[in-house]
Amino acid sequence: MMTPVVHDSAQVFLPLSPRGRAAIYLALGEPPDRVGRALGVDGSTVRRWRQRPEFRADVTRVRLRLLDGAADAVAGGQQR
Repeated sequence: MMTPVVHDSAQVFLPLSPRGRAAIYLALGEPPDRVGRALGVDGSTVRRWRQRPEFRADVTRVRLRLLDGAADAVAGGQQR
């Protein structure tokens, strides 16, 4: 059996709870089943977490943080 492949970027935020790590993986675009395998939980558990408003807010915060970092990197590259 292959080890699930997830974004290495999530390692920057570790250690976190499984839910915190799931929020990062989902913000990076990973599907719930793959996130579940990476965390050792069932994909249905991740889908259930996604239904909770506070979890969705966590995913949104991670996405915004990633976008801010990307925008800063682009802006920094344009100052040359």
